[in-house]
Amino acid sequence: MYLSHPVRRMRDDPIPGETATLVVELGDRDAEDFRGAVGDLGGTVEAELPFDSYRVALPEEAVSALCDLNGLAVVETVDAVGYGGDAGEDVEQGDPE
Repeated sequence: MYLSHPVRRMRDDPIPGETATLVVELGDRDAEDFRGAVGDLGGTVEAELPFDSYRVALPEEAVSALCDLNGLAVVETVDAVGYGGDAGEDVEQGDPE
């Protein structure tokens, strides 16, 4: 399983009281089983995304347990894969002079 660097940092040194918003790509894990496991960890599945991926929010203290789940292919922060916010489409550029 691939873990992005920020996810590894959260796994190894979570900040108490902080929430992690992650994108998890399933490998061979059943989607309903995954949803249940996230709930058991105190998290929620916020959205189903393309490529058999899900946006989840859970306490940083639960990131390690999430990473220990079998059948996951990738765990990244939501910002790393572009599902976290403004991608810059609405940014106006000044006139070059």
